[in-house]
Amino acid sequence: MSEVPGDVKIVDLGRYGSGGRLRWLLNYVYAIRREMPDVIFSFLAFVNLASIIARFLSRSTCRLIVSERTTVKGTYEGFIDNVLRHLTIRLYCLADRVIPNSEEMRQQFIEKVKGVNPRHIVAIPNPVDVDRIRDNSKEITATLGMGPLPIVVGMGRLSVEKGFDVLVRSMKYSLRKFHLIHIGEGPEEGSLRDLVNGLELNNRVTFVGFQPNPFPLLRQAAVFVLPSRFEGFPNALVEAMALGVPCVSTRCSTGPSEIITNRVNGMLIPVEDPVCMAKAIDELLSDKSLRERIGKAGMERVQDFDIAEIIPRFERLIEDVVA
Repeated sequence: MSEVPGDVKIVDLGRYGSGGRLRWLLNYVYAIRREMPDVIFSFLAFVNLASIIARFLSRSTCRLIVSERTTVKGTYEGFIDNVLRHLTIRLYCLADRVIPNSEEMRQQFIEKVKGVNPRHIVAIPNPVDVDRIRDNSKEITATLGMGPLPIVVGMGRLSVEKGFDVLVRSMKYSLRKFHLIHIGEGPEEGSLRDLVNGLELNNRVTFVGFQPNPFPLLRQAAVFVLPSRFEGFPNALVEAMALGVPCVSTRCSTGPSEIITNRVNGMLIPVEDPVCMAKAIDELLSDKSLRERIGKAGMERVQDFDIAEIIPRFERLIEDVVA
C-alpha cells in the first residue's frame, strides 16, 4: 500500500479466504455498482473469474480486461484448483480483452479460449522498474560471508512448479563447488531441506527466506538460476539480468525463451535436467569473460521490459478498449 500514490482511491473488499469467498464476491458486486468504473482490469485466475461473475451480477456495462500470469499448460496441486483454472480460461471469452504476459502464452489462449477474436488477446510482458532494482541493490547490507566458494542464487516461491529441487540435485553433478543461496519461501521448503540433508549439502545450501529487498543479495551472485518447470513471465530472471548477473534458465513454458537468447544474454537448458543445469553453471563459473559478456548483454536486454517501455502499452490498450 505504501507505494500506491495518495490520489488513488483504494476500495478494500476484505479477505476472500477461509470460506469468505461468497461474501468477498458480493462486496465486489456492490463496489462495481457504487464506483461505476469505466474499466475493470483484473489479474490472476481466481480474481479474473470473480471479475467476470461480478460484472455480470452487477449488470455493469464497464469494459473488462483480464490478465493471465502463467502458462495454460501448467498443472497445479489440488484437483479443485485445476478445475477452477480451466473453467476460468474457458470463460475468458466473456472479457473484452485477454492479456497474457508472453507471446507463447498468447498462442495457447488462441487455441484454448473459444469465441474470442485473436486480436483481442494481446501479449504484454510484465513491466520491471530497472532503475529501482539497481538503486535498491546498493542498499547497505551484510555480505553473505560464504567463504571462498562462488555464490549461486535462486529466487522465487518454494513450490513444485518452480523446480528448486532440480537445482539442488544439480549440485551433485557439478564439477565446480559453489554455495547455493535461495531467496523466498513456500510450501516445499520442508521437502527441499530434507533433500539437502539427504544429499549431504547442508554446508553448501542456505535458505534466507523472504526478503523485502532481495537485490543486495542478488547482486552478490556469480550466477543466477531459474529452474522452473513452467512459468508465465519470470520476473526474478529479469531482475537478475538487470543487475548484470549471468543467468541460467530452463527453456520452460512460458517466458524464458522470449527473454533470453541462448549463449548471448543467458543460458537456456532443458526442463528437469540437473546434469545440463550443472554443466551450464560450471561453464559460467569457470569462464569470467563469458560471465561478463552474458551479464552485460543481459543488462541491455532488460531495457525492453522497463516500465518506460511497457506501461505505455497498457495505457494504449485501456484507451482502445474504452474507445
